[in-house]
Amino acid sequence: MLDRSAAESPGRATAARSPAPNRGRRRALVACAVLVLLLHAAFIGSVGGLVPGSAETSLAPMSLRTLPDAAPVEAPVEATPEAIAEASVTVAPAVAPLPPTPRTTRLPRQEREPSVIASQPAVHPQEKASANSDVPSRAAETALAGDGSPRPALDAPVVAAPQASASAATDAGEAPPPAGTAGTAARPPLLAAGDEPPPLYRTQLPPSLTLHYQVQRGALRGSGQIRWSPAGDHYRLTFVAQVAGLTVLMQTSEGDIGAHGLVPVRFLDQRARRSAQAANFRRDDGRITFSGTRVEWPLLAGSQDRLSWMIQLAGIAAAAPERLVDGGAITMVVVGARGDAGVWTFRYAGRETIEAVRGTVQAVKFVRAGRSAYDTSAEIWLDPERSYLPARATLRNSAGASEYDLLLERVDPD
Repeated sequence: MLDRSAAESPGRATAARSPAPNRGRRRALVACAVLVLLLHAAFIGSVGGLVPGSAETSLAPMSLRTLPDAAPVEAPVEATPEAIAEASVTVAPAVAPLPPTPRTTRLPRQEREPSVIASQPAVHPQEKASANSDVPSRAAETALAGDGSPRPALDAPVVAAPQASASAATDAGEAPPPAGTAGTAARPPLLAAGDEPPPLYRTQLPPSLTLHYQVQRGALRGSGQIRWSPAGDHYRLTFVAQVAGLTVLMQTSEGDIGAHGLVPVRFLDQRARRSAQAANFRRDDGRITFSGTRVEWPLLAGSQDRLSWMIQLAGIAAAAPERLVDGGAITMVVVGARGDAGVWTFRYAGRETIEAVRGTVQAVKFVRAGRSAYDTSAEIWLDPERSYLPARATLRNSAGASEYDLLLERVDPD
């Protein structure tokens, strides 16, 4: 008995002691819950002033403000059938709606930007500045090739298309026609009403040779050669001017030799850095046409180009010395390569002694006066001892400045 009770006593002792840990855990949980509640209450009280015992001190007093001129609140209207019908009627808004914004009509480009379109100039690509290394060459080119050739006034062509380039007239020394007018209406005719065409002359042309000149314009000096090459009934005439080793002007005249001297067929004019321009003397249909413009002129008998006129003048003076007197004159039509043409009258101006490069020359002088403000004047001295070929020639523009001056150095027979 004692042993059994002793054996059972440990189990009962353990069972008696087991509730103690459970009660300790419950107490700890209760204490944690109470602590959480206290912390929660403290947090709420710090935010909203609701801590027990201090509510009346944390709440701010409420104040009321009356709005001025407040409209009285009307009693609700009973929803009767008549009220419902009246409410369904559309009421016009108190503020009138804004009118729609008018739609802007876009104008064509030409009407919107007339000044911009009209001011866009055409820039010639060959007139752009080159490298700085050829500045002296460009200066010589501008002085001699840019505007150094003879430039007579432009008269009225037979056919002047409105598309004809205004720059061609400017290059020739003539102001371009006003915008919107054809060239025919802007310029006088080649021959005035009642005027007779220039007369035809007998000529005595020189033999084949090469003339060497000193070329000068202002302070610039260079060299030039005129090569006259007749061959049977045909001829070829060339003029080359060089400054500082640069060819600034090259002209070529080709054609036939008739009973009245030179009969040009084609005249070619080329300036440095510019494309060549040509005048074509078309005897089959009696017209003068050009490669760079649609302007046309009537082909009158005895017409010359801007190079052949010097040889033709020498041939006329050699064949008719009786014209070398006071009042004597020689007249011919002179045509350029850029659409320019006019009647040139060379009047006898006496005999003068000039100092050529290699000696003194007793020369016969002729003067050609310009017919308009844009025309070219000319002075030429013919050497009787050298088939009346030019010993000196000076051409001046409308401002009176020398376009170029040729002074004979020597003559080489071919």
